[in-house]
Amino acid sequence: MLTLGWDIGGVNIKVARLDDAGRLAVRSRAFELQRAPDALVRVLSELAAETGVPAAAAFRCAVTMTAELSQMFRTKRDGVCFVLDAVETAFPRAATRVFAVDGRFLSGAEAREQPLAVAAANWAATAKLVAGRYRTALLVDVGTTTTDIIPVVDGELVSSGTNDPERLASAELLYTGALRTPVEAIVREVPYGDGTATVSAEGFALIGDVHIWRGRLSPADYTVPTPDGRPATCEFAGERLARVICADRELLDRRAITWIADAIAAEQVRTIAAAIGRIAARQPAVRTAVVTGLGEFIAADAARAAGLDVVPLAGAIGDDAARYAPAAAVALLYAAQHRSSVGTLDRASWAARSRTDANVDLVVKVGGGLLAHPEHLDRVLQAIANVARTQTVLIVPGGGPFADAIRRVDERLHLGDDTAHWMAILGMDQYAHVLASRLRHAVVVCDRHQIVTTCAQDSVPVLAPSHWLSDADPLPHTWDVTSDSIAAWVAGELRAPRLVLVKPPGACGPDLVDPYFARTLPAGITHDCLAVDEAIVLLNQLNESAA
Repeated sequence: MLTLGWDIGGVNIKVARLDDAGRLAVRSRAFELQRAPDALVRVLSELAAETGVPAAAAFRCAVTMTAELSQMFRTKRDGVCFVLDAVETAFPRAATRVFAVDGRFLSGAEAREQPLAVAAANWAATAKLVAGRYRTALLVDVGTTTTDIIPVVDGELVSSGTNDPERLASAELLYTGALRTPVEAIVREVPYGDGTATVSAEGFALIGDVHIWRGRLSPADYTVPTPDGRPATCEFAGERLARVICADRELLDRRAITWIADAIAAEQVRTIAAAIGRIAARQPAVRTAVVTGLGEFIAADAARAAGLDVVPLAGAIGDDAARYAPAAAVALLYAAQHRSSVGTLDRASWAARSRTDANVDLVVKVGGGLLAHPEHLDRVLQAIANVARTQTVLIVPGGGPFADAIRRVDERLHLGDDTAHWMAILGMDQYAHVLASRLRHAVVVCDRHQIVTTCAQDSVPVLAPSHWLSDADPLPHTWDVTSDSIAAWVAGELRAPRLVLVKPPGACGPDLVDPYFARTLPAGITHDCLAVDEAIVLLNQLNESAA
């Protein structure tokens, strides 16, 4: 069954479609609720249809919202009930659940009884998703309107506030975003001539105009009405920025506009960086910022200014999904909860079982694409070696150029599924020897017994899987099954509580794993699919937490 994740705001609605193979597709629409409240049901239905899901279909529907803050509602309770009525009307056959700030998924009736538990809980959904992938980090999500700065320590959210007033007081919520923030809400003066000029408070320009002018956003990203009703082009953005000091383009040249835009952008980064520093000071274990949102570039600049390492969430879920992270997060979290409740082994029983008979603590699949990046390959192997000092670790090789060679032969000679399958697995054996040769105290192993023996000797086992797989033959013989699915099967056989798939530099998007991976991965295993730089950060965090 498909899962649709919704982030329903007062001016934007986002939806993420998650299929059973783990692929995400997202859509967004600018929609000012208070201007056309009766149209909400229609907009929801249309967005679902755009993802390929008819409104009358049966699917899992996960909802988070901020629309209850719209001025059309006198209370948040009224807003929550209005949104839920619209969702249930639009999707009468959907299994709808509403995300609560404490991580629960509530029924519609429960959410109506506890409206403050689900109001503006979208930040918690993204943070919970991040906590499952990066045990200790600071989520910095710069959206169109606001910025969320949420600390995660040892896999748990440790935010100071849970509702909007508390979060505003703690600096974990800032009303500055990538698009809708008025310029006068960011600065009081800007460069002009040899000095400065105070800005007007007439709503002449938005921060979106600044980022359009500076080339950090495209006109297509400007999804709200412009202050003057003119197009969201660089030319008109410059005119709106000139108005900030009551001038126009006949008075200000391109250089003068750029000075104004740069000053506003820099002040926004300083504001967010100061909040990051304030929150990081309360959590000294946090050294990495996971950045996301339409304003990911702002979040990254601010996090670096605050002295943190930066990892884009897009590396784990894809660029499009990361832009609309809360919608993607509730879809992924609801689907994971469903798999846990109906799977052969839920998370609690998996954890209990893994404590008693786990053969390894961590399985790391090192992608064959890293052979094209020797420096990155050696760095990730060193990170694995560091983790192996405190945990038992198994390395599973990818196929890389060895498997690619078999693909090319198969395309020319039509080897047949069985022959191509076993030849590609022999390619993994070859890569295993390469990896073991580049890592001290690494030993090539062939089966479960050798893995356990090698770990007991404080060495790092590197699996050459052909012998074990030929005996068990657990997976279909098809190119839809790659080393990703093999690593997932191995992790399940070893009762490993965590699997990390390491991809080449810059890898991102929802199609990083093979089509069979989601079926192979047992419920309850924490898994991460990351580009090598992000994987190194995660492995270092795992090492620090274990130490």
